[in-house]
Amino acid sequence: MANLLSSYNPIRKTLVSIEYSIQEGKPILFGLELVQKKGELDINQTFTLKQPEELSKFSKTTHLSLVITDDNVLSKEVQQTGIDAEIVAEAFPNLNLNDFYYQILRSTSSSFIAVCRKEYVETCIEKFQKAGNIITTVSLGVLKMTALSRYAQDTPLKSYTAEVGFSNEELISIISKREHIEERHNIEGLIFPTTHTLPLAVILDIVFNTGKISGNLETRNQELQKRYKETRFFKNTLQFGIGFLLITLLINFFVFNENYKKWQGLQEELQVYTTQKEQITKKQAEVNTKEALVQSILTTGFSKSSYYTDQIVQAQPATVLLTSFIYQPLIKPIRKDKHIELSENMISIAGKSTDKTQFTAWLRTMENMSYIGTVTIIQYGLDKKNTSDFELTLKIKSNGAKD
Repeated sequence: MANLLSSYNPIRKTLVSIEYSIQEGKPILFGLELVQKKGELDINQTFTLKQPEELSKFSKTTHLSLVITDDNVLSKEVQQTGIDAEIVAEAFPNLNLNDFYYQILRSTSSSFIAVCRKEYVETCIEKFQKAGNIITTVSLGVLKMTALSRYAQDTPLKSYTAEVGFSNEELISIISKREHIEERHNIEGLIFPTTHTLPLAVILDIVFNTGKISGNLETRNQELQKRYKETRFFKNTLQFGIGFLLITLLINFFVFNENYKKWQGLQEELQVYTTQKEQITKKQAEVNTKEALVQSILTTGFSKSSYYTDQIVQAQPATVLLTSFIYQPLIKPIRKDKHIELSENMISIAGKSTDKTQFTAWLRTMENMSYIGTVTIIQYGLDKKNTSDFELTLKIKSNGAKD
């Protein structure tokens, strides 16, 4: 069998089949799991259960094929090989096909038919679905044993509920057996207990798609297959969508994280530039203030201050030595961030005089100058060497009139 199956490459890597039967009045389930390994099909495990809920303990595969062989399934052999309706009518006259599912297997000279109420079949399907499983196909009785006909070599094969005879690779007899003595079969290197012969045959029938069995149950199987494919497509699409979404989110996270780091760096640089700009703006404001002040001083007084200085110095006698001549002296010392306050329209003169008469004459000369309003002696004193220290303040008239 391994050689015959070596070319088979199913989409699913694991196939599970369950025989739903009865033992001592209670349900019993015989399960077989077939897996693909390196292009061949091997029996992975066989198991026996009491309820469908136990299936999850043995197999991770949730989709499976179900074959029902308990007392709710009736089987007969008839000598009719015509169409389905003729075979059903001969085996079960007056059978209401609206209430029953049936399957038919034809041989050369006879036909084998198995029937079961639709309501019971649907109940069995629902039991497995509630347990979290998906039924992909349903079979009745042991008709699917025909899938083993090519390997039996005309030797009868036993299942849990029947002994099946073969001839010329054809199923020719089905004998129900009451005793359940477990034996083991060896077919093409596959060793399995007789209780699991039928589940193996069901899987092989799906693999090879023999198409020997007909009946209205096949319509229901098509519906189950369609539902399974839709569920699998939705599941795969959902998994792909979630995976794609996660990958997209991961890429977006890395891109966002990278861009965020760049943005954070730019924000830090911007903060530095903003701070520097504020400092420069503040300094520029200070410079502009001082420049405006200087400009104001220059524009309002510089042109006249030269004239005032020139006139006063020309009138200065030789006996007078100036040590200080300040136009618009400071009221207060210059301080950082403080407004510069000047004595506007004032001239401060300090120096030494060696001749009181000439000094007095110089004062009168300055008093007579048109632009000088008043001359005030702040200090005048005679030292030991007949030299007088003096300090004067001149008040300039507001109109700054010249001679």
